[in-house]
Amino acid sequence: MWKKTFFTGCLILILVVASPLLTAKDPGETSIDVMVLSGTTGLSLVKLLEEQPLIAPGITFNYTVIKSPDQMSAKIIAGEADIAAVPTNLASILYNRGIPVQLAAITNWGVMYVVGRDATITTWADLKGEEVGVTGKGSTPDLLFRYFLKANGIDPERDVHIRYYASPAELAQLVIADKVSLATLPEPWVTEALSRNAALSVLLDYQKEWARLEKRDVSYPQSALVVRSQLAKVKAAAVRAFLKAAADSSAWVVDNPSAAGILAEKHLSISSAAATAAIPRCNLRFDETHQVQSEIGYFLEKLYSFQPQSIGGKLPDEGFYLQK
Repeated sequence: MWKKTFFTGCLILILVVASPLLTAKDPGETSIDVMVLSGTTGLSLVKLLEEQPLIAPGITFNYTVIKSPDQMSAKIIAGEADIAAVPTNLASILYNRGIPVQLAAITNWGVMYVVGRDATITTWADLKGEEVGVTGKGSTPDLLFRYFLKANGIDPERDVHIRYYASPAELAQLVIADKVSLATLPEPWVTEALSRNAALSVLLDYQKEWARLEKRDVSYPQSALVVRSQLAKVKAAAVRAFLKAAADSSAWVVDNPSAAGILAEKHLSISSAAATAAIPRCNLRFDETHQVQSEIGYFLEKLYSFQPQSIGGKLPDEGFYLQK
């Protein structure tokens, strides 16, 4: 779905004159627009959404919650987002299409799980012969799911019946109603499903399987913050101050799941109970790009080997990474 919006956005970009990088609200004051996706991608920034603190002198940070990745792509392409929280592979796609953004930080390290009622499924090989609900054909979760199956000796085309659904929300409701027996779901939908159907449990963990197969010390960098390149250049100190505030917000969410859950319901369309219970499985850890560039590059290389277009057709060059 995001592809249609992306190419539409490109046409819009050609037809309109780019707006100034920073807008003045009062003499001597500038405004930076921060946009986050609803759901877990924006969860680490929820404290900033609530408090909107003073981060840098003379600069106002404006926060907007966007409902879907395709809408976010359009905002970034149109130059309306100075800083944005997006899936990591989407950041690469935008950069490779010539959109002037840089990857500034990773915000979470994977939120995907396989859930179901059959507790005898304890390994990926146990999925042979099963029907599994998956969302987003060709998306990162789908690509990783197929990779894990292959790595465990299962042909995704012949040994497993993969049935695709429109969204995690739809799939979660079907799992809760016992209309789908096995499904791959992200948080907070995992917690939502478990809380509403006591027969369900987490059967398999994407993040642990990635670390096991790839022999990595960490999981895959799923979500990120991107910054407009010109902003990073002309307001470097403000960007650094924002990244520090974002890191503090992320740490607060991890340490205060109940309070964070209340804010998630208020700002991110996640129920308070689900967000509170989901936070421990959201793998929130804020790392600036220069700290984890090798992990980001490794992840993008792997996605490229699965499907080049999943990262924009090529590996991004060094200009993609915001340096310290």
